[in-house]
Amino acid sequence: MAEDSPKFTMVKSQEIGDVPADLSEKSQGLLNTLSMLCSFHSSGDLASFLHSEMFNGLTRQGEVWIGFEIGLYVDHTKTFDVFPSQKELVFADHSATGAFSENLYRCTDEEKTAEQLERWFSLVHSPDARFK
Repeated sequence: MAEDSPKFTMVKSQEIGDVPADLSEKSQGLLNTLSMLCSFHSSGDLASFLHSEMFNGLTRQGEVWIGFEIGLYVDHTKTFDVFPSQKELVFADHSATGAFSENLYRCTDEEKTAEQLERWFSLVHSPDARFK
């Protein structure tokens, strides 16, 4: 993979509950953007976005109402889900790669989120990866 190529993709994958009625125009615009495939160049970039004021304003207003899929830029079949709530982000690894204990990771800190993203990336991007 080239140095300047993105590492991760992210896209809205599901609505679990009702879209909050009081979404601002800015949040609605972000939701529209996240409905298309977005890319991130590093685990730090993605972690920073997931903990940003803009993303929190859209997704972390109460109970989980939306889910996202994070994947490898070079192989869109390698993915895991992210479910944001007011208290945390939950990574759910349906492929059971072993990156997260019991295939779940509860994110509350940007630095630890970046570490977990990098751990998952290293496992699934490896030429010896057994996961689909």
